[in-house]
Amino acid sequence: MRKFTKLLLGAAIVFSAAPRIAAQSRNSITGIAFDTSRRPIPNLRIELLDEVESRISTTQTDGAGRYSFQGLSDGNFLIRPVTVNTRFVSQTFRVQLFPAGGRGSHHEQLDLILKSSEETRESGSMNPGVIFAQKAPEEAQKAFERGVDLLDRGKDADSGMAALEEAVKIFPDYYLALERLGMEYVKRERYEPARETLLKAVEVNPKGHVSLYALGVAQFRFKQYSPASESLRKMILLASNSPNAPFANYYLGLSLLRAGKAADAEAPLKKAYEAGGKKVPADVHMALAQIYSNSNRYKEAADELEVYLKEAPDARDAERIKALINQMRAKAK
Repeated sequence: MRKFTKLLLGAAIVFSAAPRIAAQSRNSITGIAFDTSRRPIPNLRIELLDEVESRISTTQTDGAGRYSFQGLSDGNFLIRPVTVNTRFVSQTFRVQLFPAGGRGSHHEQLDLILKSSEETRESGSMNPGVIFAQKAPEEAQKAFERGVDLLDRGKDADSGMAALEEAVKIFPDYYLALERLGMEYVKRERYEPARETLLKAVEVNPKGHVSLYALGVAQFRFKQYSPASESLRKMILLASNSPNAPFANYYLGLSLLRAGKAADAEAPLKKAYEAGGKKVPADVHMALAQIYSNSNRYKEAADELEVYLKEAPDARDAERIKALINQMRAKAK
C-alpha cells in the first residue's frame, strides 16, 4: 500500500501543543458556571489556559454566574474555574475554536457544571493528584514570578523568557521554572531547548504529568519517537483523566506508528478519539486507516477515511482520498 502511505505522509497533520497567535482573533468562549442543582455561581474566578496549561487570561463570573473570554485565536484552550477556598472541586474543560470552513469567527457557549467536595467524595471519584513542594532561593523565585507575570499579561514575552531562564540559572533544579520555560519553548517551536529543559524538569519531579506531556510533544517533533512514546505513556499513567490525556494518546499513537510499531499504535489512537472526539486532530483517522489498510482490514480503513473527510471536508487531498475509499471498498468485497 505504497500509495496509501505516501498519501498519509503528505497530509497536513496538526501537531501544535498549544493555540498559536493568529490573525483571526475574533473568537470567543462564553457561558455560565452552575452547581449540580443548576444554581449559578457568582464571583467565581475562571482561568483561560493554553493546551499545555499555561495561563492566558482570567475573568470572574458576574452575579448571574456568567463569564466571557473574547478576542481569541483559533486553537485548543482549557477553561479552569479557580476553586481554592470554595466548596467546589477543581475541574478543567477543553474547548476547540476553529471557524467553520476556516472563515469568520467561532463563538463557543460552554456552561460549567461544578461538583462540590461532598458530592465528589460520595461518588468515589476524588483524585487530589500529586503535590510537589520545593523551596527556591528568593532571587530565583522573584525572577520566576517576574517572568510568569510578563508572559501571562502578554507584555514583553522576550523579557519574560529571559526572566525564566535567569531563574533556572540561579537555581538549576527549580521545577516550576523548568516546567514553564519548557512549555514556552514548545509553544515557540524551539524543540531542542524544550527537550533539554523538560528532561531536567522530569528529573526533578518524575510525576509532573504536564512536563511529561510537553516533553513527549517536543521529543515527537524532534523525531525521537521511542523516547516520546515513553514520556507519553508515563504521562497517561499518571493523569489518565487530564484534559491533555486524549492528546497524549494521539501523540503516543503517532510516535509508535512512526517507530514502525503499528500494532501497538492502534489502541492509543482509538483512545485519543474516544476520549477527545472532534477536539483531537482529524488526522487520527488517517493514521488508523493506514494501520487497517496495511493489515488488510480494508472496510475499517475505508470507514476511517470517510470519517476523516467528514471532519476535514476541505482537506487538500480530498479527491485522492475519495478514490482511495473506493479502492478500499472494492478490496473489502
